[in-house]
Amino acid sequence: MPHLVSSTASPIPFSIQPVSGEVKGKNDGSTFIVEQYFEAWNRRDMSYAASLFSEDCQMKDLQYPESFDGQEAFERHLKRVEACLPHSFDFVVDDIASSRTKAGVLWHVENDGDALAFTRGCSFYTLNNYGLIETGFEIPEKAPPKLGWWRTFSCKFRQEPARYIPAFVWIAYNYIVFFSDGILPGANALQLEPRTWEEVRDLSLNFFLVAPALELPFSPSVHPMLEGVFNLLLAWAAMFAGFLSDEREDKPNLMPFGPTLVGMQFLTSAFLLPYLFLRTSEPRGDVTEERKVVYAEDIDGAVQSAVGEWRPLGLALGGVGIASILWALFARQEEFGADFGGRCASFADLLSVDRVGSSFLVDLAIFALFQGWFVDDDLRRRGILIEEGVVVGEGESNNLEVLRNVAKYVPFLGLAAYLTLRPTLPHRSVE
Repeated sequence: MPHLVSSTASPIPFSIQPVSGEVKGKNDGSTFIVEQYFEAWNRRDMSYAASLFSEDCQMKDLQYPESFDGQEAFERHLKRVEACLPHSFDFVVDDIASSRTKAGVLWHVENDGDALAFTRGCSFYTLNNYGLIETGFEIPEKAPPKLGWWRTFSCKFRQEPARYIPAFVWIAYNYIVFFSDGILPGANALQLEPRTWEEVRDLSLNFFLVAPALELPFSPSVHPMLEGVFNLLLAWAAMFAGFLSDEREDKPNLMPFGPTLVGMQFLTSAFLLPYLFLRTSEPRGDVTEERKVVYAEDIDGAVQSAVGEWRPLGLALGGVGIASILWALFARQEEFGADFGGRCASFADLLSVDRVGSSFLVDLAIFALFQGWFVDDDLRRRGILIEEGVVVGEGESNNLEVLRNVAKYVPFLGLAAYLTLRPTLPHRSVE
């Protein structure tokens, strides 16, 4: 467990007394409360750390443009920072100078016991009459450009080596789909073929098959199998909105999920894959602990919460996907015939010179491979304990294990079924 360390070169000049009762720090001096704050930080117990501050506290950190006003805002900030810093980082107190209501602290940061360059700092705190921190001013050491983002990035890979899989697939995907010649048919993206952009325009006009189904006059004629693949792919991409609870104030991601979902409607796997290797995983362990419960209200944004937890989402998008498959098989018979073999042959001829259509098939394969990567963490958010890849519990656990496997290993329709049948997130209003 990370712990507070004091430098022997600069002994703490204030005796520390135990706290009794519910009001932390009352009549015990500022040193004790400040050390409690740093100790809670190193334990990553941000709820306790925030409880050492008054409800109307004001914290200013020179690394951020705005101050954090109020205990709730400061706790949200602490949890965001916690998710971005490796757990091997500890704040080490070098010295404290204090009076009854004020304290100044010198500190530095260590990684597994080794001091990090350019991580020294000082902080000044004032306490109210109840011994809670009322104001704080934190001044980190000015340094050359830091590699904090890179350290967070690399730490994620060290802790979860499976992240290398989507990372390598992403690199290969971008090269093969956008830049290579000869691996996929057609010209690469740098050649900017007019035919490519015309095809993209025509497919976009027939989005979700609304225009051709209604026989709207502006609807272009496109090979029905290409339309079917395109709309199946977009329905599948939209279905990942069911995992919007993966983005919360207390679990930020290096790559925000909302913009990722929007990007997936245009560049599909080019956005999905980096999100998979950059996202923050849910904490492992006993999910019944109160501080780990995820509520529907915790999802960033009211719209995101409503969409992500909308029960018919899987059915609606699953219906679009099935309609796309049927369209590919039976639509536009007057132009492309009713014979399945002839239709497939003409589609193969199209793909033999079409980079866009070929890339859609690559995207379908990637979606099938990675759709299950969200499922275990989604179940953890819903209070389901998973140990060593198995749902733990009694009663409904067998049904949940079946649903989990369907979601992970049955492409598209398995995900639609999971979003329809999974347990709901609790609401604070009914707790």
